[in-house]
Formats: sequence, structure tokens, C-alpha cells
Amino acid sequence: MYRLTSKAAVAALIFCFFLLTSPAKSDNDQFPEGAGKATFVKVCSQCHALDPIATLRYSKPEWKDLVDDMKGKGAEATDEECTTIVEYLSKNFGKKDDDKKEEKK
Repeated sequence: MYRLTSKAAVAALIFCFFLLTSPAKSDNDQFPEGAGKATFVKVCSQCHALDPIATLRYSKPEWKDLVDDMKGKGAEATDEECTTIVEYLSKNFGKKDDDKKEEKK
């Protein structure tokens, strides 16, 4: 059986502390910088992980419906914050067809 000296035990505790408190790779790394990102991260990460959102491709009305649904389920956001989130998500994670429609305008 191994016995830790007090110095080794302290070193192990310090190592574990830094391991547990060092920032892990953030969910928002895959989200582009831009207007609305901070609001999106602040509001949406209160209730769930952000990673799955990056895989979705919705139209602006679909993003609005989703954000409204989340607010109805208790997400703490003002109407202005919800609008900001919808704008951010539709710009960065909108359907590809929507991009073509916007270019034609």
C-alpha cells in the first residue's frame, strides 16, 4: 500500500483544485462573434447546453417560435433580448435557402 507524504498530499490537492477550476472548453466557442452573441450565451446557457443549437438550421420565423417557446418555459429574457437572440441565430444558423432569399432583396 502506498502512503502519501504531507507534501505529496498537498500537491495532489492543489493539482485537483486547478483541474476542477480551470476553464473547460466553452460551449460558445463554435458560435461566431457578432451582435447578439453575448445575449444568446447569457440567456440560453442558463437552462441548457449550447452545443446542440449550433447543429440546427431554422428560418427566422422558426427561430422566433423556438425562442418564444423557451421564454414560455421560463427562460429569463426581455422581449428585446429575445429579438436580439432571434436575429443572431437566424443570421448565423439560418437555413441556407434563407441566405439566398436575403441576397435577392
